[in-house]
Amino acid sequence: MPPGQRPAKSVSRARQGGEAEFVPAPRPARGPQEASRPARDVPPKQLAPQREPHRPEPEAEPRGEAKLSAMESRLLAFEARWWRASGAKTQAISDELELTPERYYQHLARLIDHPEAAAEQPAVVRRLRAARDQRRAER
Repeated sequence: MPPGQRPAKSVSRARQGGEAEFVPAPRPARGPQEASRPARDVPPKQLAPQREPHRPEPEAEPRGEAKLSAMESRLLAFEARWWRASGAKTQAISDELELTPERYYQHLARLIDHPEAAAEQPAVVRRLRAARDQRRAER
């Protein structure tokens, strides 16, 4: 095909190479109540007793040692996107992340102090920290 011309029909790279299409992984359960439900096809006698998972206090486990959760990674990736209008971002927060804008920004404010967040999205974390520091200086 001569330079400057496009093919008549667009074919994705995955289909050209014969590779399988990307299928997203299933979403995890929303809370402990869904994870602790026993399977219906297994008699109750055969189920092992389930213990309540240990949840350390925030002071007991420093944030720097913990890895980022899937939700925290999603928040950073979402914040890294470019938004032309604040209304579009607000709508996308509720649609894609299923959070209110207030909760989103609360999570984000805690997340930018996390060392793992700085390792995963350094430019985003630096930008957010600089904006926070500027707001604090204006007070």
